Amino acid sequence: MKGFHQLRNYGSNKVLPYTYFIGLATFWFFGNLVAKENFSFVALGIMAALAIQAVWQNKVAGTCLGVFAIAVSFVAFLAILSEFSDFETVNVGAVQLIAVGSVLSLSGLAMGLLLTVMNSRKLAI
Repeated sequence: MKGFHQLRNYGSNKVLPYTYFIGLATFWFFGNLVAKENFSFVALGIMAALAIQAVWQNKVAGTCLGVFAIAVSFVAFLAILSEFSDFETVNVGAVQLIAVGSVLSLSGLAMGLLLTVMNSRKLAI
């Protein structure tokens, strides 16, 4: 139970990125389960790994996770811009794509940056 008490004593900024990414993975898991009737083992594994990391707060794993989240979020943002440029006219679908996609990818980028900075401070001597 040492990990749970550590999690409870942390400030909200230390758990917020994990909560965000666990929420996204949960949305992905249940979206696949309900819409496609497909059990996503990858989403379930990501949720479990993030929950374990949120409780134990491994410094190296947290830093690597943050860098990975930054890279994936940046590529996702570039993909959204690429898809937006494929629209010939700016219609409601294009605006929804750029609005929702930008919010999700840029907030993932911010959470990844927060994870990286927070865990790299622990690694510094």
